[in-house]
Amino acid sequence: MSQSVQLSDTLQTTCPACGSIFRIGAEHLESARGQVQCSECNQVFNALLTLENYTGDLADSVYKDSPLSHQVINHQTTEPTEQTEVSLPAAQSVTLKQAMYGIDYSSQSPLKPLLWFAGILILLIVAIIQAVYYQRYKLISLPHYQQQILNLCQLMPCDETRFSSLSQIKLLERNIFTHPTRASALMVSGSFVNEASFSQPIPGLLISLSDTRGKFIAHRLFKPEEYLDDKSLKRLQPGVAIQFRIEIHDPGNEALAYEFEFLV
Repeated sequence: MSQSVQLSDTLQTTCPACGSIFRIGAEHLESARGQVQCSECNQVFNALLTLENYTGDLADSVYKDSPLSHQVINHQTTEPTEQTEVSLPAAQSVTLKQAMYGIDYSSQSPLKPLLWFAGILILLIVAIIQAVYYQRYKLISLPHYQQQILNLCQLMPCDETRFSSLSQIKLLERNIFTHPTRASALMVSGSFVNEASFSQPIPGLLISLSDTRGKFIAHRLFKPEEYLDDKSLKRLQPGVAIQFRIEIHDPGNEALAYEFEFLV
């Protein structure tokens, strides 16, 4: 379990060379950027590296008047505690945040959070593009995504022969009448158009018959070569009307409703 540590106004630091422990205040750190010289062994070291809360008795130990010196609060020898000065060279001030998080804290670029945000946003956009690309043959049937997918296919490989949107194949007209030359037969004719912005495979045409009460009587799925006037047609081009003509058996007076549906 993690625990938060709050720095007090009075801190202590340890000389890495001789182990002497010194009491030091935030104002000393701000005036020396953490660089101090041990008065025991003359070692210059960064006080920030061993900085921690003061653990001694503040009532028995008081700062000297000079802001460039402070008392030894503990020493690794068995001799009684004595006053030892630590020289603090003049330097730029540091803040308490720099003391807590490191001397280079203030050197961080203010643009760094913005760069992180921009990087995350770019990764999110790339992830969305990948998801759309891998689902392109399903999403192409939704008019809302078609233009984006077509634009994407200008940059990445796509098999446009797999593009299909049956909902955008619209029936323009239909006519049902008695066959002019064959007995007990009907002639079904009409036209439809591809309203999508891309070419599509030619679908099958399902014709269903029902009576006046809506009861289903019969149906049949016609292949493109069975109903197209132009037998050489391979795909439906955008905006081009296609004519069809079919001969069916006359079901009699019971069949009064005809439904047309395009299927793959």
